[in-house]
Amino acid sequence: MLYALRNSEGRITGLSETLQEGAEAVDLKNPDVLAFLSLNDGEMTPDAYLDNSDTGIARIVEDLVELMVSRNLITFTDLPDAAQRKLLTRKLARKLINQDDDEQDDRENTSILSDDDSWI
Repeated sequence: MLYALRNSEGRITGLSETLQEGAEAVDLKNPDVLAFLSLNDGEMTPDAYLDNSDTGIARIVEDLVELMVSRNLITFTDLPDAAQRKLLTRKLARKLINQDDDEQDDRENTSILSDDDSWI
């Protein structure tokens, strides 16, 4: 069963699989539920929503693995070789993107002052 919380305007503000005070039972195909899941795009189906959110979830998993490794909860080498390669490749790609962004920022900086000016 799915339960929805609504605001004073009647718009869904949250969904839960457990009954909470003030929540009402709703069907997954309810237009209000579909609108909530699709961020106000009534045309999006739950399947399409999941497909569109896969990239964001992948990044969350990457961040979670990195956090667990940094806290010594897991060892990176315990992951399968294919997973290690995929994570390292994605991390390198993000690093390259960030370097490109930093270089673009440097080119756009037109200030006559800079951090390496020792007399400032």
